[in-house]
Amino acid sequence: MNVGIIGSGNWGKALATLAAEAGHQPRMGYRGRPPGGFPGTPNLPALVRESDLVLIATAPSGVRGTIQASRPGPGDVLVIASRGLEPETGLWLSHVVTAESRCLRVGAIAGPALAAEVMRRRPSALVAASRFDAVADLTQDALHSSICRVYTSNDLRGVELAGAMVDVLAVAVGAADALNLGLGVHGVVVTRGLAEAARLGEALGANATTFAGLAGVGDLVASSSHSDHPGYQAGQALARGSSRSDYVLQKAQAVLTMARKAQVELPLTEAIAAIAAGKVKLRLALDALMRRDATAE
Repeated sequence: MNVGIIGSGNWGKALATLAAEAGHQPRMGYRGRPPGGFPGTPNLPALVRESDLVLIATAPSGVRGTIQASRPGPGDVLVIASRGLEPETGLWLSHVVTAESRCLRVGAIAGPALAAEVMRRRPSALVAASRFDAVADLTQDALHSSICRVYTSNDLRGVELAGAMVDVLAVAVGAADALNLGLGVHGVVVTRGLAEAARLGEALGANATTFAGLAGVGDLVASSSHSDHPGYQAGQALARGSSRSDYVLQKAQAVLTMARKAQVELPLTEAIAAIAAGKVKLRLALDALMRRDATAE
């Protein structure tokens, strides 16, 4: 199978590693400097035409421009490997693909597979989701190997939302760890944060069990335990006195835009956004969360 990967950063290279490990032919699409270690091309439309499967591994803010430049058609299969929502609009990245092209067969992946771990050939896992069984199955075939188990799902919305929420919640864990608040806070962020994700997911038609699986719990446990994860690093920086973080704010605001449309309250995500915007100090935000009225779980 010819597997195209658009995005030549560490995550793109990790996906190329997984495709090669699974016995396939990865080729990377890039802008600017060519990637090292794998065949590549700056001709994105040609890469899409010549690939059986294309993985989009750019930052969420770059997905729209990538689709406009690569021009996929109705015969192509695209899978979003960029965890998150479009920052400027709060839209699903799969929706961006179908809005900007004639491509219909779209999927997404998420789960506890971190670029640094994959590059060291450490065991990992992913969930490949799509409304089309053939897309999920093709993605599984492209990436499943002895170093990465790939499971399939038809809950595209749940897997996309889990990926977006995990990036935001990893910030809270990183911040709590930097303040040495203990394992209890770590556990609170993981469980209550994913409860928020499940609540929003159900309102948007996702399956709540998705957030208890690899795309939710699995990804968050891995992301919030790895010092190289960008969300975790951003949380650490905020705890150490950084006045604001546009990286965190964009990701949190995208989730909140979707939540407000669905009329779902996300207090933990709101707090993370306020901290990232420099509107409230980290310890005050945590204190406010702890003082919320007691409720049933």
